[in-house]
Amino acid sequence: MAQIDENTNFEISIKAIISIGFAVFTLTTAFVTLDSRITSLEHGQIVQNMTIDKNSHFVTNWPLGNLGALPDDLIQNAEIMALKEKQIEVKELREDIRRLQLEVGAISAKEATIAEKIETLFDIWNQSVVNQAKDG
Repeated sequence: MAQIDENTNFEISIKAIISIGFAVFTLTTAFVTLDSRITSLEHGQIVQNMTIDKNSHFVTNWPLGNLGALPDDLIQNAEIMALKEKQIEVKELREDIRRLQLEVGAISAKEATIAEKIETLFDIWNQSVVNQAKDG
């Protein structure tokens, strides 16, 4: 077997050199393309994970009121509060009406009793006047 050193020569055709150069260029281009594609996908995955994390944080904390309220929610909540206040006011008015109805009923019963007593007194008075007229 021949010794290989710095003075060893070998013959290679131009076609082989061009083929080796083209193969190196093709492999380098493929590597760079794959590397940039993998880097792009990794970046997209990182951005997507950040978006998912933000959304998860929002979905869990917003209903609890930890993140404030949206403007539409504020308007809706104000309308709901106004309706609740009106409902309480209507309930109080109904209670006042019921109380007044009971008072009116009690007054009507007293008035009827007083009217019966007055009628009885008039009957007694008329009877005494008639009796005095007969006696006298």
